[in-house]
Amino acid sequence: MSKLTEYLNNLEILDLIARQKSDPELEYAFKHVFTQESVYGSLLYSDRRQIHQQVGEALEAALANNVRDDEVALMLAHHFEQSGDKTRALKYLKQAAAVARAAYANQEARSLYNRALALLNRDDYAQRWEILADQEIILDRMGERDQQADTLTQMQTLAELTQDNVRLAITHNRRSAYFDKISEYRASAEAAEVGLRIAQRSANVPLQAESLNLLALAAWRRFDYPQVQKWATDALDALKVTGNPETRVASLFHLGRASYRLGQYDVALHYLQAAHDLTRSMNNREGEATSHLVLGWIYQRLGDYDLAAEHYQAKLELRRMTGSRYGEATALSHLGWLAYDQHNPQAGLEYCRQALDISRSVNDRENESYALSGFGLNYEQMEQFEQARANYQAALAMHQDIGATTLAVFDLAGLARLALAQEDMAEAGRHITSVVDWIQGGNAQKFWDPWIIYQSGYHVLTALGDADQAKAILDEAHSILQQRANAISDAHLRDCFLTKVAVNREIIAAWEQMQRS
Repeated sequence: MSKLTEYLNNLEILDLIARQKSDPELEYAFKHVFTQESVYGSLLYSDRRQIHQQVGEALEAALANNVRDDEVALMLAHHFEQSGDKTRALKYLKQAAAVARAAYANQEARSLYNRALALLNRDDYAQRWEILADQEIILDRMGERDQQADTLTQMQTLAELTQDNVRLAITHNRRSAYFDKISEYRASAEAAEVGLRIAQRSANVPLQAESLNLLALAAWRRFDYPQVQKWATDALDALKVTGNPETRVASLFHLGRASYRLGQYDVALHYLQAAHDLTRSMNNREGEATSHLVLGWIYQRLGDYDLAAEHYQAKLELRRMTGSRYGEATALSHLGWLAYDQHNPQAGLEYCRQALDISRSVNDRENESYALSGFGLNYEQMEQFEQARANYQAALAMHQDIGATTLAVFDLAGLARLALAQEDMAEAGRHITSVVDWIQGGNAQKFWDPWIIYQSGYHVLTALGDADQAKAILDEAHSILQQRANAISDAHLRDCFLTKVAVNREIIAAWEQMQRS
């Protein structure tokens, strides 16, 4: 009997270790964790480091074919961290973090990136930037806006220290996306412009396409839909040579949304279905979620509420699966508005409440105000006018603050309807004046849902005795409604648009009644 075997037998008799019968490659293991910790603590620090290094190297060799497994990478990272082998520890920490990020295990990925950052030398600017860039994606998903902003500042400093134009362009593009998320639209556009200049300077075509898409998003915020189409088309043209599919998907989204806003429904659905199919083929869950949102939004406006609900629910499930708090809140607020169209205000209020709570937690002011408008709609449908007024007013103040002029007009129209319902004609007139000025300025056609604004203007002006302006608004609403209906090639969707959407049906009925008068 060898000395080692004798020692092991004695330890087993003392009940300190036990045979691992379920694992033939590991003959013995400590029976109690406290025994293991006691033995480990009795070792000299230098001995512990040496043992960890030896164990790590042995496992690395034995598990060479499985090192991409999350648990294997974590185990190797632990041993090399303890041994002081920073190079190997960093390698496996980054590998494990990438696996966690891809699996949307966001908290775990964030912790692993922090461990990796702690191992870096202070002057390792390039690798620090790479890790921070990966971590910024996680922070964006989680809606950790303060830390995301700090990370972006660090990324910019490191990119400038390394004089790396590619890293600098990526950082400015990320800043643009961040500013859009917190409703700082001017800052978003400025960051995208800087990103584009730097990408052009570095002759990096894929990054130029990313910047162009961000400029398309900025134009979208300004309701400049032809410019959205131009920037997105330019991005697609740049991608003809090279570029990642995610950027192509973003261009298709912009083209689809802009086409819808311009009343080109068939074209919009073509672009969006192409984006949806591409995201699914790529297994791009975040892009797929966005495609569900925009498709749901369009089908809701076309009056196919069942299909809209399917898309919104699919987006909600994907956003919850990926841990995107921002995306989850957006899905919930849209479900809240859809519930209003389906005459289910109680459900609408609950969806909007959840959306409001999450939006406030991630500093998403745009969706916060959207949820408030949703509260206004659903309370109005329930004829709880005071609650409706309070929410429209809160939404109005926020929309005005972030520069969302069109949505502010939507809120004013809601306040005018409430005043009319309570026979406060002076207040109804005060609110509707801005709405009518906006319509007469040719702006209503730019809005994704102008029909309720047209209808509000017509009803309030009629009640106030201004028949001429009321007729002009109704004529414009009916004309554009028919133009857009004629552009829908699908007979089912065209019928839904004209008959299932209550406000559209009421505009047609009012116009026909006016012709008979």
